[in-house]
Formats: sequence, structure tokens, C-alpha cells
Amino acid sequence: MKQDNRSRVRIRRAVPEDAPGIARVRVITWKAQYAGIVPAEYLAQLSPEEDAPRWRQTLAHPAPGRFILVAEDQAQIVGFAAAGPERTGDEVYRGEVYAIYVLPEHQRQGIGRQLMSMCAEELLRDGMDTLLVWVIEANPARRFYEQLGGELVRTGWMEIGGARLRLLGYGWRDLHILIRR
Repeated sequence: MKQDNRSRVRIRRAVPEDAPGIARVRVITWKAQYAGIVPAEYLAQLSPEEDAPRWRQTLAHPAPGRFILVAEDQAQIVGFAAAGPERTGDEVYRGEVYAIYVLPEHQRQGIGRQLMSMCAEELLRDGMDTLLVWVIEANPARRFYEQLGGELVRTGWMEIGGARLRLLGYGWRDLHILIRR
């Protein structure tokens, strides 16, 4: 039986010193979640050490309205979410969660829900009352967004490591739905 870690997890705003932990979570999660979806050669070249400086720069000089939240369990970062204004000027969806990742061994414990809820609260405080999230169609984690009440509202494409991948955009017209969950 899995131990319930909900009571030990703390969600807070990320600081530049969190960059190595965020990079570690992103790389481990990508390698686990996108195996068989993203080319293996691309995943093999990912490393937290090479990813951390980019996160440190982003955290030291955040773009207006953008923020990163980390989920900590016993002083170790086990998940994070990055969010802010929607990037393409969408007329309906004003906010966007750019990334949300939780280490595989910490998934299905409510951490992702907590991160989404906190993102919704922050976006509302910043005057954004709708939200869009993009996910690779082949990613089984897309059901997470469906369970949170996200509606399929957009489709698109992106290229990663030479592979063309179909994207699904899930939208929320009322962020209070995410906060209540």
C-alpha cells in the first residue's frame, strides 16, 4: 500500500536555488512519461545538470505574470508547475499552465491536483479567470486534466527531437472548479 504523502507536501513559490530540483523532476518525469512517445535519442540526452541553468535564469528573471510553484516533500522537490499568461493571445483562455510534472513515485497522491489548484489561485489573483493546458495526445497523463474538469478545446502540433506530435489543449472557463477540487 502506498503511503499517503499529502500531509507532508508543501507547495510554495520557486526561488533560483530550486533550479537543480526542478531540472531533476523535469528530466526524470520526461524520461518516464514520454518513453515511446518522444524519440529515445532525445530523451537520452536530457540531463538535470544541463537543464538547471535555464531554470535558474528563468527564476532569477521571471517574465511578467509568470510564476513557478514547487511541491516539496521533506525538503526535496517532488513536483512543480509553471504558469502565467496564455502565450498565443487566445481570446478565450487568458491563463496557461506551461508545465506540470510530479516524480513518478509521487504521482496519484494529490500533488498534481494541489499544484493545479494553486496555479488557478495565482492566475485569478493576477486577473486571469480562464486557463489552457497543452498535452501531447499520446501522453496517458492527459486523463488527469479530464478528471479535473478540463474540456478539450484546441488541437495543435509540435516537434520534439524530430518527431511531429499532436497536442491537445484542455480549457477551463471557470478556475474556481480547480480550486474547489
